[in-house]
Amino acid sequence: MIGPCAKQVVTATIVCTDGSQFVGTNFGNNAQSVCPRADLPTGVGYELCRDICQQEAHAEVVAIRRASAMTKGATLYLEGHTYACDSCKRAAEKAGIAEIIIGAPA
Repeated sequence: MIGPCAKQVVTATIVCTDGSQFVGTNFGNNAQSVCPRADLPTGVGYELCRDICQQEAHAEVVAIRRASAMTKGATLYLEGHTYACDSCKRAAEKAGIAEIIIGAPA
């Protein structure tokens, strides 16, 4: 069953230079009622998200995939988390995202 992360729902919204928006979440295709990472510190055990919850990717990467070539110069807003992990920062940089802001789009 597709559903939200049991530990922490994360939403990434990319606002492109033309104003269009693309949203990604960390929802999984095998949502769990109890997070398999519940006792792990933040940033550890993401393979469980993929393997057990069948999460497509982190919210930032999902949004980048949806925005495709429109990411150049865009701003990524990250809600539900206090930081973007290193792999998401690299993906955003590679996609040409100009800035990552922690918080909802204004």
